[in-house]
Amino acid sequence: MKEHFPIFSTRKELVYLDSAATTHKVRSVIDTMTRFYSQEYGTVHRGLYKEGLEATHRLEKVRENVAHFIGCDAQEVIFTHSATESLNLVAYAYGEQQVNEGDEVLVSIYEHHSNYLPWKLLCDRKKACFIPFTDLEDFKNKISNKTKIVAMTHQSNVIGALTPLKEIIRIAHTFSAVVVADGAQVVGHHKVNMKDLDVDFYAFSGHKMYGPTGVGVLFGKYNLLEKMEPFHGGGGMVERVGSTVTYRKPPHKFEAGTPMIASILGLGSAIDFIQEIGLEKIEKSEHTLSSQLYDQMQGLVTFLDPQCKGSSILSFTINSLHPVDLSTFLSLEGISVRGGNLCAQPLLTHLGVDAVLRISLGIYNDEQDVEKYIKALKALLK
Repeated sequence: MKEHFPIFSTRKELVYLDSAATTHKVRSVIDTMTRFYSQEYGTVHRGLYKEGLEATHRLEKVRENVAHFIGCDAQEVIFTHSATESLNLVAYAYGEQQVNEGDEVLVSIYEHHSNYLPWKLLCDRKKACFIPFTDLEDFKNKISNKTKIVAMTHQSNVIGALTPLKEIIRIAHTFSAVVVADGAQVVGHHKVNMKDLDVDFYAFSGHKMYGPTGVGVLFGKYNLLEKMEPFHGGGGMVERVGSTVTYRKPPHKFEAGTPMIASILGLGSAIDFIQEIGLEKIEKSEHTLSSQLYDQMQGLVTFLDPQCKGSSILSFTINSLHPVDLSTFLSLEGISVRGGNLCAQPLLTHLGVDAVLRISLGIYNDEQDVEKYIKALKALLK
C-alpha cells in the first residue's frame, strides 16, 4: 500500500503510527487537487461559464459519493471545514433552538474535546444541565424526559473501543432525545450506514481518511436540518435577501460562502480509493497488525483497555516512563506515535492517568512497521 502514498517514497524509513491524529495523503487525492487548481479551476454554484459549471458538477458528484459511502441521501450531507466545525454547527444551529434552562445534555466520558466542549459551552450559555456518563448502564440510569441531546463518539480516539452507539440511539429515541455522534475514527476503517444506525447527526473529517485537511462532513436527518437556523450567513445560502430572508434548502443553507472546493474534490478521491481497496480488506489488515502489536507488547506495557486487541487504536502506559518522553525517543528512530492527553482530558482523568502513548494504524502500515516499532521499543526499555 505504501506505493500509493508519495511520502513513503521520499521517507523510506518512516514508520507512521499516528493515523488517528491524521493520515497521509494518497497520490490520487494530491493529483485531483493539483489538477483542479492548475487546469480546471472555477468557483461553484455561481458562474454559468464552463469552468464554474464543471466545478459545480464535480462538487455535487462528491456529495452523492459521500452519501452512498455512508448510507444516506445527498441532501443530508453538509460540507464543513472539519469534524470539529460539524459538531459546533449542530451545537449552535440545533442546540441553541432546542435546549433551554433546566434541560439536560448527556455526553459520554469518551469524547474527544471536539464533541465535549461544544455541549459544555452550550449548557453554560443556556443554563442547562451538562451530564457526563461512563458506560451503557450509567447512560440508562441518567437519561430522563429532560434529556434533549446525547453526544457519543462511535470509536474512542484513546482506548480504541467501538461504543454501543446503536443501542444508545435506540434508548435515546424512546426519550425523544437527539443523538450527535463523532465518527472521525470510524469512517475509512469500518463500514457505516446512517439509515441503519438511525443516528440524528454524524460528523467526520477528510484528513483522517487519506483525504485533505480543511474539509469535514456533517450528516443530519433532513427533517431536523429543515427546522434548523443557519450557522453562518453569507453568499450561496439564500434564495432572496430583503426585509425578510429566504434561505435555500439543506444542505446549501449551511454552506455559506465559497466552499473549500479543492479539498472537497480531494475527499471524493479519498473515498474512491477506500472503496477500490475495500473496507473489509482494510478492517482485516488493521485487525491483524493490531493483534500482532498487542501480543508482542504484552508484559511490556499496560493497555488502557484490555479488550483493545484488534482495534486500529492501541493506547497504553509504561511504568517509570512518561509517554511524551517515549514518543520523542521513538521519533529519533523514525517512528511516529502520539504521546499526551490526546485531546481527551476528561477520559484520562476518569482512567486515573495524565498521559498515554497511542499507536494508531492506517492502510499503509505493514508487518515491517510492526517489527521496527517493537525492536525500537524493546531497545529503549532495555
